[in-house]
Amino acid sequence: MISQRTPLTSREKLLIKQSFELVQPYSNSLTKLFYGRLFELRPDVRRLFKTSLEEQSRKLFDTLAIVIEALDQFEAIRPRLAELGRKHVTYGATPTDYDSVRAALLWALAQALEMGFDREMKAAWDHLLRAIAAAMLEGTVT
Repeated sequence: MISQRTPLTSREKLLIKQSFELVQPYSNSLTKLFYGRLFELRPDVRRLFKTSLEEQSRKLFDTLAIVIEALDQFEAIRPRLAELGRKHVTYGATPTDYDSVRAALLWALAQALEMGFDREMKAAWDHLLRAIAAAMLEGTVT
C-alpha cells in the first residue's frame, strides 16, 4: 500500500488534473455511475446516505474539485479531510467502506474516460484516492 505521506508525482498530478477536467462537464453522469457501482458492490452502505443522491453527488464532486485544485498543497487540506473523516464516522462509515468507495470511483472513471483511463492514469487516481482516504481516516483516530 502506498503511504498517505507519499506525495504524488508531477506526472500523476498532471494526469489527474487533465482527466478531471474532461469529466467535469459530465459530473452528474460520473457520480451516477459511481453510486450505482458502489451500491452494487456494497448494498449495505446505501443506508448510510440520509441526503438525496443529487445532493450527495454534488458534495462528492465538490470535494474532489477542492482536492484536485490543491494537489500541490495536499498537506494544507489534510485537516479538512480529517474533519470530513470525523463526520463520516457519525454517518456510520467504517474504514473498510473507503476501499469500496475507491474501487467504485476508479470503475466510474474508467467508464467515463474509456480508453483514456489507462494503467498510468488509474495508478495516479488510485494513489490520490488512497491519500484522501488515509487523511480522512486520520480524523477518526482518537
